[in-house]
Amino acid sequence: MFAISSLALLCLVIPQEPNKVLATYQLNGEEATVTRTDVAMEMAFHLRRDDRGRQGCEMMVDAAITRSEAQRLNVMPSQADAKAFWDKLQKQLIEAGRRPEDFAAVRNTSKEQWLKDLSVQIAQERVVRKELGLAEDEKVGGDMLTLWLTEARERAEIETDPDKLPIGTAAKVNEQAIALIDLGFLLLRTSEDFERDRFIRQIVYLQTLESMAREKALRITDTDLDRAIEDRRVQAKKDPRLGGVPFEQLLKARGMTIESLRQLRVFRSQILLDKLASIEFSDENLQTELEADREAVLAQVGPRRRIGAIFLRALKNPNEIIKRTFDEAMAHLQIVRARIVKDGFATTASIESELGDSKRKGGDIGWHRKGSTELPTKVVHAAFAMKMADVSMPIRTKDGCYIITVLDREPMPANKELIRKLRIVRSQTMSEGILENAKVKIEGAKLLDIPENTYETGAKK
Repeated sequence: MFAISSLALLCLVIPQEPNKVLATYQLNGEEATVTRTDVAMEMAFHLRRDDRGRQGCEMMVDAAITRSEAQRLNVMPSQADAKAFWDKLQKQLIEAGRRPEDFAAVRNTSKEQWLKDLSVQIAQERVVRKELGLAEDEKVGGDMLTLWLTEARERAEIETDPDKLPIGTAAKVNEQAIALIDLGFLLLRTSEDFERDRFIRQIVYLQTLESMAREKALRITDTDLDRAIEDRRVQAKKDPRLGGVPFEQLLKARGMTIESLRQLRVFRSQILLDKLASIEFSDENLQTELEADREAVLAQVGPRRRIGAIFLRALKNPNEIIKRTFDEAMAHLQIVRARIVKDGFATTASIESELGDSKRKGGDIGWHRKGSTELPTKVVHAAFAMKMADVSMPIRTKDGCYIITVLDREPMPANKELIRKLRIVRSQTMSEGILENAKVKIEGAKLLDIPENTYETGAKK
């Protein structure tokens, strides 16, 4: 039985209609477009250095070697050969309960292009068969294909390190340069719809942000880049999850260097966003906002409190799952309060609370600001009215009843720090609004031209 191999899914030839529009959006009051080429280039730059991009480059190298050898031996298949192969493969997939369009590479490729792709797999089998002197009907196993490709790669001069290649080149095989855009088309054609759509939105976001920056005559300087990299380095050093691993080593694990990070469009966009935010939300304007309504600002960016909670579920009309009324829950929490004096809050919470993961953490439900929407308003307000280590009276909410304590609290920041944090919030809001205001409309994926009744025939079998 045939199988869709990596070489069949990945090839060098650029798909048809590279400028096919995949999405439209609003930019400066006019309609703008995102094409296949736009998405392919964005995917190539963004994914080139991660596992998927590296794998794609290796597959393109394999395809280049295969094509070269097949042409040298004059065994490249014809379009008719590829079509016969595809017809047989479709039938086998359908009989196995699979639809050809379930494969992203099939779904995202025109019929003509797909046949060209399949010719690479056929070519590899023919090359191996000829070099081993096998008969036409003799099966070429996967081990044979792998062994031949391994030996062929050893004979070739191959370079896939992006730091050793010219800009715009994904790989090099002997004297043949494989363009970065080819890698991008490969990644696009083998991506699922959700991933393609994510990159479309990323392009819209970046194009819009860069347009906003041009209107303000903003540009990124070397000093901006140095500062942003140093900020990343400091953040990495503070993150306990990273175990103190040097920043350069973290980048290397992702196939990146400081220089490649400096060129990364997404990284540079954050610098532009910060610059725009400094203009749109100046210190003077934010200071005025702070003075006009300090409480509202504190609710958003003021000091946080780490809250401990014991929660009991309750209903007006109890059932088999929630068995307490609100009155019964409130009464039981009065008993629990007395127990806390003896056993401590954490121990009592680990026994009494019904609040999911926090029960295993001694009732710790984390850090919250006064404007937090993650907890009932009554609970947050009570927490910010309490002294450290005090235990509240029972608090009734729509889902049940709480008693809480304050486990820790942050000091009141200086006004300068409040303004800095407020700008970050405003910047995030501005960033979120970019896509919303762009009104992105994504076109449906183009399916391979497969007869509609093909699946009905297969299902009957």
